[in-house]
Amino acid sequence: MRQLLLPVLLAGAAAACQDAAAPRDDHAAALATQAARLDLRHERTALIAAGNAVSDAIASRGVAAGLGAALAPKAILLSPRVNIIQGKPAAAAFLASDPLRPRALDWHIIVADVSSDGSQGFTWGEGSSTYDFGTGAAPRPSFVLIYWRRLNDAWKIAAININAGGPQTAPIPAGFGTPDTRTGLSFPNSDPAEQRERLLSRDRAFSTASVIRGSGPAFERFAAPNAIGVSGTFVFGPHDLGAAFASEPGDVISWIPRLSDVAGSGDLGFTVGEATFQLVQFGTFYSKYLTVWQKLEPGGWKYVADFGSSRPAP
Repeated sequence: MRQLLLPVLLAGAAAACQDAAAPRDDHAAALATQAARLDLRHERTALIAAGNAVSDAIASRGVAAGLGAALAPKAILLSPRVNIIQGKPAAAAFLASDPLRPRALDWHIIVADVSSDGSQGFTWGEGSSTYDFGTGAAPRPSFVLIYWRRLNDAWKIAAININAGGPQTAPIPAGFGTPDTRTGLSFPNSDPAEQRERLLSRDRAFSTASVIRGSGPAFERFAAPNAIGVSGTFVFGPHDLGAAFASEPGDVISWIPRLSDVAGSGDLGFTVGEATFQLVQFGTFYSKYLTVWQKLEPGGWKYVADFGSSRPAP
């Protein structure tokens, strides 16, 4: 019904919008200038150092203290056989005493990237994790996918997923490692709340495509050119991801994104959610996941990293 307003009111509203837009435009220009001054090569190097320092802290102080100190206040922890753990207090309690907690954990960072404003980033780590699932504690090769947020000029873990995988014996192919570009794409007019919702919507569309078209075509279609997933070891690129995650006729693989965040520059974000696998041959089982997304163009969110772990039946 907005088109029924009197012209004078429309004119007044338009003038008010123009006045209100000026600070936003100034803010966008300031963000763009800040992003242009950043050398993302240095930011990625700092993030890799921070990620490896957390592994060193775990080695010297133990998992609960070493990993716990690196968690952001609203950190999300994904670990095998448990549900999504939200918040630093809940994660710290789990790491300290839960029977299904990781008893030992180490990694070295092999891939990293950051948002164009340097406020958020993600890393892939390769190493080992030790769990006791009722048959004694046993180390196993593992991958660790971490999404980071810079708080008070320090990198803190916003979301982390730990699960078995690897070892990655083959070198990371060209185009899939840590980028060496100085700058990145930036979308400074992005509204963070709106972008978080858009990212959840994008992930929901990803799930719908999996149900309708099959998981293989969906994983291929929604992948960025440099996307990495895990099927035993790393899987690189849309074509191979589609092949690795192809489902059989009659299988239904779906998920519900629960949580998201997006950098202020509007080019990097993550979703966390819960997946259900209804497989004709093997029955139904459940997982959770951390997916990192990158905007390649306006509205063009594609995933660049995806990693899951098991969860109990609802």
